[in-house]
Amino acid sequence: MKSKTKIKVLLLAVLLITVFTVGCNKGPEITESKDKVDVSDNSFPLTLNDQIGREVTIEKLPERIVSLAPSNTEILFALGLGDKVVGVTDYCDYPEEVKTIDKVGGYSEPNIEKIISLKPDLILATEIHQKPVEELEKLGVTSVVVEPENFDEVFASIEIIGKATGRHNEAEALVNDLKARVKKVEDMVANIPEDERPKVLYELWHSPITTAGPGTFVDDIIQRAGGDNIAKDANKEYPQYSQEMIVAKNPDIIIFSHHGTTGATVEDILQRPGWNSINAVKNKKVYYVDENLVQRTTPRLVDGLEEFLKIIHPELFEN
Repeated sequence: MKSKTKIKVLLLAVLLITVFTVGCNKGPEITESKDKVDVSDNSFPLTLNDQIGREVTIEKLPERIVSLAPSNTEILFALGLGDKVVGVTDYCDYPEEVKTIDKVGGYSEPNIEKIISLKPDLILATEIHQKPVEELEKLGVTSVVVEPENFDEVFASIEIIGKATGRHNEAEALVNDLKARVKKVEDMVANIPEDERPKVLYELWHSPITTAGPGTFVDDIIQRAGGDNIAKDANKEYPQYSQEMIVAKNPDIIIFSHHGTTGATVEDILQRPGWNSINAVKNKKVYYVDENLVQRTTPRLVDGLEEFLKIIHPELFEN
């Protein structure tokens, strides 16, 4: 009996040691798995829908990214992915670090051979890049296409890029901040009656005078900033107006973006023949705003919105 008892005790001890050892061995495996999830924000491979309705599967966390549009490049840098961007277009110019990155050609017709030579594992494109995207995918390079047409879709494009690159948390935080800033602007102008909102001319180009009508980001920004776009009732997105039409519409504020061209300074606009009867000219309310703040689909659109607010309603900042 004593012998059997000793055997049972011995077996129990062995069993306890085995359980304890196995339990200890499992601990580090669980911790390592959690660490991997925390680092990437996503589990790869993952499947997402891009903004032209394609279902895209990304096999692993991208390490070498080529951007085929200035807007996509800006979003990548805003998400802290600048060190993973290995190729950009000739037109990608923000932030400053972009200028040192290899160029893959123009916006509409990028150089496929150059792109392949950079060995990318992810291409970020827009709708205009349908042909190069098809060519690249035949060569085994994954592409995600974003094509936002309004503020909400810009925010969605940031989240799509964040998910595709393992920066979902950063994208969500950025979008939440941008939405809060937009709401703050809208709240500031919410109680301004429609008939008291200044009439705004946005001059995209000066010869012929081209402005931004309905369906454009500029029109949306003017309205959100408490202004009244004089081209809001145009029959196309970028209508051309004669000098006489501008005088007749009599804008209270003129904002232009064609800086650096002949006839494109505040003084040039103030001295245009026949414009001395326009309120904006009489009151010297003519302002320059960087076009990339109001026409490029990036987080800086909100910077443009805030700048327009300060121009259109400076009285809101007097205190």
